Amino acid sequence: MSFRILGPLAVIHESRDITPTAPKVRQVLAFLLVRKGQIVQISEFIDELWGDHPPESAMTTLQTYIYKLRKEVLDPSGLARLHTQQCGYLLEVPDESVDVGIFEKATREGRLTLESGDAQRAGELLSEALSVWRGQALLGVTTGEILSAHVTRLEENRLRALELHIEADMRLGRYRELISELKTLVHSYPLHERFYGDLMTALNRCGRRYEALEVYRQLRKVLIDELGLEPSAALQRLHQSLLSADAPKPAGTAPAQPSSSTSPPPAALTVPAQLPPDISDFTGRVAELARLAQVLAAPQPGSTAARTISITGMGGVGKTTLALHAGHLHRSQFPDGQLFADLHGASATPAAPGDVLAGFLRSVGVPDQQIPPTLEERTNLFRTWSNNRRILVVLDNASDAAQVTPLLPATPQCVVIVTSREGLQSMPGVTSVDLGVMSLSEGTQLLSRIIGAERVAAEPEYAETIVELCGRLPRALRCVGSRLAAARVWSLQKMAALLESSPAPLDQLRFAEFDVRADYDHAYFRLDPHDRSTLRLLSLLPAQDFTAVTAAGLLGNATDAVEARLTRLAGCHLLDVRADDAGSIRYGMHRLTRLYARERLNREFLQPED
Repeated sequence: MSFRILGPLAVIHESRDITPTAPKVRQVLAFLLVRKGQIVQISEFIDELWGDHPPESAMTTLQTYIYKLRKEVLDPSGLARLHTQQCGYLLEVPDESVDVGIFEKATREGRLTLESGDAQRAGELLSEALSVWRGQALLGVTTGEILSAHVTRLEENRLRALELHIEADMRLGRYRELISELKTLVHSYPLHERFYGDLMTALNRCGRRYEALEVYRQLRKVLIDELGLEPSAALQRLHQSLLSADAPKPAGTAPAQPSSSTSPPPAALTVPAQLPPDISDFTGRVAELARLAQVLAAPQPGSTAARTISITGMGGVGKTTLALHAGHLHRSQFPDGQLFADLHGASATPAAPGDVLAGFLRSVGVPDQQIPPTLEERTNLFRTWSNNRRILVVLDNASDAAQVTPLLPATPQCVVIVTSREGLQSMPGVTSVDLGVMSLSEGTQLLSRIIGAERVAAEPEYAETIVELCGRLPRALRCVGSRLAAARVWSLQKMAALLESSPAPLDQLRFAEFDVRADYDHAYFRLDPHDRSTLRLLSLLPAQDFTAVTAAGLLGNATDAVEARLTRLAGCHLLDVRADDAGSIRYGMHRLTRLYARERLNREFLQPED
């Protein structure tokens, strides 16, 4: 049996279509499928099916729909199991039996493979992921507010998979093959700037620079006419590079080989401007920005080393956002360029410093054939280039000091901003900025900038409740804010109730590109088994500060051994640590960290890792 929701709803059993035809039954099945493996509350069904005006017989009618599903759709194979829970229903069905499960698995593997550098295999996996789509998600199904939000999420995931597939093809140099597909995509998504940028690059690589410039003119006209906006800074830089560069040779043309009797021509150096765009709704962080401004302003008298700033904090607290905002505020102080690299320190395959340096050298105009083969030689060339220059380097998501050290420029006129969960305390002279969660007022202000000040002003108490239920964590607030922005008819009271009453609260913090649980997964699976076990068990303690002695009593281990584990967990910001008035060290667990740890405990209790 297979279930298909990426297109028209379909249920196929032994080559026979057994899809229900009644609109409400189809709606119930679609809801269960998009939330497979999770409890769908009865109240959510009623909201989805009837909105604000449910009939008095809503409960009985829903039970009738469930009965029809069990009898006509789910029972024929026994593959899918629908469980009745105290407050709702839970559908269990293998991932490989639902097209969205196949899509998500292949997309995830394709993204990881692309990050590891295997563009060929990544393209194959992403093609497999996209092949299961047969049209718009849940086409032909009546969708209420909740299902509409899920359809939006699925379509966003499809777009992301498309972007990754195009990126893989671009890395493989398949520019000619991409042009037709990208022209179709910019027609289908006329406000999606990345597709325009990829089309401009592909045309330019094929020797069709003037067509690439025309694509930019079309995009600019659409944005000004529809939104009153100019293209993004990245697109403007690409446009400027096309205007100022010599036309490239068509793709597939072999480059001329330099004569063996002459040395390669010197590189035509350029000024890089690689900082990703700043966000327009940056909120708060006044003290942290002031601290960064002190370091960015000028080197200390007598200093001979590049200034290095380390921004640390828990996942989702806004480290990258702060680093980029500070970089944009002070970019005029670095006229020789701004460089950026995502070091993927939280992934299973962190970026190799040699590869990052190769990218930096290319960006300043060093031809590929002049980039040295070894890490040491690349480091020396980069430091030679940066000598007596004023550049800003932003290194996002670093794993450790060893990954960062080869990327440091040469002189005190340069500044490096590094974001990391675990910090770079072992690096000499580093300025550390430990970023905490937002204040209540900052969180409320951020929410109002995302969904509109008038909605927050209409329900201020529920806005504050949402901020607190999100643990004042910016990424969680952006996720909830995006959901509210997508469902403009939802009240803040409704969202607060959903966050507070959900049996799996982290499910509510997953929307579009936001996924708070996945952020925790990155940190959790980097821990050793003993530290993972400690984190899980600590979720059983009351929601208040505790000492190593208290934790040792819970874990049944010696206090010294437990304190070492607590220190490691605090080092990667899965625990907070402070000294009380008596000088005792006390530990705390963020609300969302506690929810995640309790989830892992419930999931892994029957299969402990140590």
